[in-house]
Amino acid sequence: LDAIMAFFSGAKEVTGTWDGKLAYNDLPYPLAAAGKGGETPTGATAKVWTFDYASLTPDSFEYLTDQWGDDTSASDGIRAYGGVVDSYSIGFPESLEAMDLSAQLVYADADMATDRTAGLVVDANPTWVYGADVEWFLDTTTGAIGTTKWTDAIHRIVWQWNNNLDRKRFANGSNTRFKLAGYGRGEREITVAVTTSKTTASMAEAATLDDDPVPDRFVEMKVTSPSIITGSTPYSWSRRAPARLLTREDGEIGGNTTITLTYRVFYSSTLTY
Repeated sequence: LDAIMAFFSGAKEVTGTWDGKLAYNDLPYPLAAAGKGGETPTGATAKVWTFDYASLTPDSFEYLTDQWGDDTSASDGIRAYGGVVDSYSIGFPESLEAMDLSAQLVYADADMATDRTAGLVVDANPTWVYGADVEWFLDTTTGAIGTTKWTDAIHRIVWQWNNNLDRKRFANGSNTRFKLAGYGRGEREITVAVTTSKTTASMAEAATLDDDPVPDRFVEMKVTSPSIITGSTPYSWSRRAPARLLTREDGEIGGNTTITLTYRVFYSSTLTY
């Protein structure tokens, strides 16, 4: 009735997750590990990170090491390395509180770590990326991107990013065995779902869904914190993308009707991203 033979080894599938609220100082990690590695920020105190994702060539990966453990024993822990973000979701609810980050990671390998990185410091008072600080812009031409703002309309915005990573394994003898040899970028899927009240602009935009073809749009989500880094420079984040309307869904919030417009990001040869 029961198995007799021992299991045989095969390809390792080492995964992990990030789930929590999003702070500005943590934001470069998912943006790099999912999209483009090797970026160096500019600026002395107020750092500026620029991620200009390529579509016609594969960007380099940003590799991460994660460690897990608790205060039970210093000898009981797991260390995963060669990690990248395969997919993530970043967005805020209609309460306009700090944005939520949920990311799925895949790693080349892991071991049972008996040593831990010492001196890790947790930020006790992070500067959160609030939905209340968001502005949404939607334009019809590349040259106008970031100029036409939707006012008194936006309830919620959620960005979804899926790399569809190709995990590469090669038979190279016992020196590598079942470790991942590398990653290849698959067909990237990026969507943004915008939940808006029914305004003249949002209803007109929703009506374009049955146009043939659906028109190109050029969108920007801009977040500006009231918290100042230094001088007059606040914490901020701007995400721009060319996008086409994919679906429309009707709903309600607090008894008021809403429309959720979901866009699929595409490559623009004019913007070159």
